[in-house]
Amino acid sequence: MAVNPMHAIRQMIAGDPDALFGGVVITNFCITKIIAADLVHSRQADGVNRVLDGVVGPNFSDEAIEILARKTGKCRILTNPALQHLNENSLGQGPRLKSVRGGYLVQPNYTFVLDMKAEDMILASGSLLTDEQAQDLVLAWAIGSMSTSNTITIVKDRSLLGNGVGQQHRAAAAQLAVKRALDSGHNIEGAVAYSDSFFPFRDGLDFLANAGITAILASSGSVRDKEIAAAAAKHGITLLWVPDAVGRGFCH
Repeated sequence: MAVNPMHAIRQMIAGDPDALFGGVVITNFCITKIIAADLVHSRQADGVNRVLDGVVGPNFSDEAIEILARKTGKCRILTNPALQHLNENSLGQGPRLKSVRGGYLVQPNYTFVLDMKAEDMILASGSLLTDEQAQDLVLAWAIGSMSTSNTITIVKDRSLLGNGVGQQHRAAAAQLAVKRALDSGHNIEGAVAYSDSFFPFRDGLDFLANAGITAILASSGSVRDKEIAAAAAKHGITLLWVPDAVGRGFCH
């Protein structure tokens, strides 16, 4: 989420440098020679170049393909011109199918699009968001809602700091997100967080607040909603809710 492609690439790399090794990068802009060089060349002390498993973009320059290609041909370079024109109408509308032994399960697609000014958004505690916090929460939602639940996503200055994905309970997702951010050398103070569903207990919210999170977007629907809102107010953080039936991020 950046003003130009080069800035976006460098924000992405800084967000979680370790995850990029063996990772897949997808962009909605052309991969140029300069961008490809930044993706591959490590700025870490050991100087070891990054190994990418795949790069996907609307188009690539010839020089970029040459830089990204691995000797064994294992870096998949995929071109999809439609990526350059993505918008909310690009969301898949068809049902999602999951194979299980003996058959498959059908699940409605995740078509919710976050609107911070929607009438069903609830300010459960704290003050109105700054424009910067609102932008960060939109990015956190976009990442977290597409991650395997339970997920907590931490964002600051329009950059991902930590994503606690696929945990057995929400407090563990919060702890993992904070750990990932700290392991990457980020300062979490003043960051925002997104939870892909409601907090069933206050422990996850307490952990985020104590780590320096100032605003949280989650869903309402827990039997302990009042307790969760009171905990957020006690910590002095802004807590925003979207009804769980409307915006829950369980897309997988």
